[in-house]
Amino acid sequence: MVATAGQHAVRLVDAVSVDALLADGLPTDGRSGAVHSVHAKVVNVRTPDGLLCCLSSDELDDAPRTVRIAAADWARIDWHLDDPIRFGPALTHEYDGTTVVLAGAARWQPSPADPTALAVLAPGDLRAAAATIERHLLPPADLTPFDVLSAEELARRTTVLADAVRGGDPDAVAAAAARLVGLGSGLTPSGDDVLTGLAVLAAAGGMLLERVRPALAEGVLGGAPLEERTTAVSAATLTEALAGRGRQRIHVLVSALSAAGTTPALVDAVLRVRAVGHTSGADILTGFRLGLELEADLREADRLADPTHSKEIS
Repeated sequence: MVATAGQHAVRLVDAVSVDALLADGLPTDGRSGAVHSVHAKVVNVRTPDGLLCCLSSDELDDAPRTVRIAAADWARIDWHLDDPIRFGPALTHEYDGTTVVLAGAARWQPSPADPTALAVLAPGDLRAAAATIERHLLPPADLTPFDVLSAEELARRTTVLADAVRGGDPDAVAAAAARLVGLGSGLTPSGDDVLTGLAVLAAAGGMLLERVRPALAEGVLGGAPLEERTTAVSAATLTEALAGRGRQRIHVLVSALSAAGTTPALVDAVLRVRAVGHTSGADILTGFRLGLELEADLREADRLADPTHSKEIS
């Protein structure tokens, strides 16, 4: 949804929570950024320093580069494309725009999973979790011819990435990851969402997939600027995912793995991730499922290479 510039219904609004890393980097000196894009419960903002971040209703969960606003306040705000916006205290000098007050907002950091619990999961546990995700992926509906071709190409390129990870070839991993960037349509293309799920899982403590993170980062961030290869919103999401930071519900899903087997908590976490966007949640889960299967393969390969290898990963 895009609206043209206009008068604000609200000029001062208090944040409920804010990504702690974002809060530390936001300019609070009175300089203003501008609204980049407007959606029902999310407004993307370009800060005066050029960073893309977002404001959201607190009906949504915490996420990287996100400031959440109470749903009641959100309903009173009339956002428009290119409207000026600034962060910080309620400055008193003349200003024709909205100020988001960060003082008093809860500072969010992704909740960490227990690396010891993840490290001791058997390959069978990982495959069982992957199967749980598979069972709860809904078949896509109302696909356009472009969507069909994109899905087929996504499957091919994802298979190439999986083979590269299993083969332990960093250059091949980087090349395969690069070919997923920007693949598909929408605010966050499917290829990017698959990489997001894989990257956040790989960054969780106790995962052998940590080995491929540098190659994934090289494939996604190397070469031409990321915003020239995918959407601005997806570039921001991918950059954060490569640092191990995703929506809070993705981290809840990682934590739910620590109780081996298909638990109600795991199923609930899968369903919450699936609910993200129109198809983004399903694509993130596809990347997550791929990561679980690859992690199982890596652990089995390690044990075959060294029969005395403990289940513990140092």
